[in-house]
Amino acid sequence: MNKVLMSSMVGKVVKINRGGSEARTGLLLSAGDDYFVLQTKEEGILYIASQHVKSITENAKQGIDFVSEGSESLVWSSAVDFTSMLGELKHQWVTINRGGPEKIEGVLEDANGDYITLILKEEVIRLASYHVKSVAVSVKKKEEEKEEENKSEDSGESSNSKQSSSENKSNSNKGNSKNSKDSSKNSNLNRYYYEIEALDF
Repeated sequence: MNKVLMSSMVGKVVKINRGGSEARTGLLLSAGDDYFVLQTKEEGILYIASQHVKSITENAKQGIDFVSEGSESLVWSSAVDFTSMLGELKHQWVTINRGGPEKIEGVLEDANGDYITLILKEEVIRLASYHVKSVAVSVKKKEEEKEEENKSEDSGESSNSKQSSSENKSNSNKGNSKNSKDSSKNSNLNRYYYEIEALDF
């Protein structure tokens, strides 16, 4: 699928491939030399390598059922080619090939014309660039990381609250102890003066 054909369909809802794990329906956002950008319900922004696309379908009369939500606020790469686009996604959590046994997730460490490098926990994965059919930045992973950060912040605030409460309680106990000692001291003084007055009589 060449750039001229894909560019003519920008702004239309299309179906990529007729079936299988790489079949997707979405709004065509832009087209590069050897890839194009699709907004889908499943991934949001999906980058698809043109060389792996077998068919593109559009319904000339009724259109294809797809509701585009928030496409005006979406941000995507406008790099000239697929390799340059991958370079712009470095250090982000991505999903390579959306379904089937070829699906791989990890942090994109490097990309060149020959292969891409992903980091997944303790593993370093190198995948031939030719076998990369589609790339999506994982929104779900970002949300999970954000939730973890929020939990960590909430935990810190809770810990500080408990520490503050403990300190207040400790200070309160010290104050009560001091008041008790002062009260006892005053009581002893009153008793002392009372005994002196009794002797004067």
